[in-house]
Amino acid sequence: MTTATHLHTVINHWADLQQSLATSQADTWPPVMGIARLHDHLKTDEAATELRALERSPDQIGTTAAPLRIAILDTMTALDQQLVDVADQIASAVQRPPASRVRSASSGDDVGLQLATLILTDEADARRWSYTNPRLRTAPFAAAWLLARHDGAPGPFRKLTGVHHDQITAAAVWAAHQVDQALEMARRTQVLERLCPHCRGVLRIEGGDGSTPAVRCRGCGRTWTGQEAA
Repeated sequence: MTTATHLHTVINHWADLQQSLATSQADTWPPVMGIARLHDHLKTDEAATELRALERSPDQIGTTAAPLRIAILDTMTALDQQLVDVADQIASAVQRPPASRVRSASSGDDVGLQLATLILTDEADARRWSYTNPRLRTAPFAAAWLLARHDGAPGPFRKLTGVHHDQITAAAVWAAHQVDQALEMARRTQVLERLCPHCRGVLRIEGGDGSTPAVRCRGCGRTWTGQEAA
């Protein structure tokens, strides 16, 4: 996989992490799909009990694993810190400082007014990495900015060196791995009571990691998703 692919993983799946973070682990699971409403026989308390079992095993002694949402929050915090830090380092090396201000231009000084306008435009260039705006100092914004620098997108920047490219690549590989692990933690599976209408095999519903929930038969391999599960 390429550096761009790894960075796109962070950008494209950040909303999935946020959704996993905001979803209560006691929410009804499986989600409502089709297949003659297979979930009518699943009780909310049974689903909640099974999900809680994923957080804490009753036979564990002493320290136990953190609940899912805490683990995902920790992952997102680490991604914010690491990618923003790398963006800070790259920006300090390649981002050109804004042009120096000139004396105030008078109303008749067309050249001075044009120069002042260019300077203000350069300062406000949205392609610049921000060291102060908290809204922009997040993992997905940092990943997008690093991707643009890695791809050589135009802007007020010097050309990256091989060391800079290696630094971005290392951060991208690490970040994509963290996202993949978090989504795997968020993924839920559950065996359904109803058997496959084709082979009478065991049906299992999977989802919760940002992908479309799907019902799969462990016998014949048939798969139903969304409205297909009618």
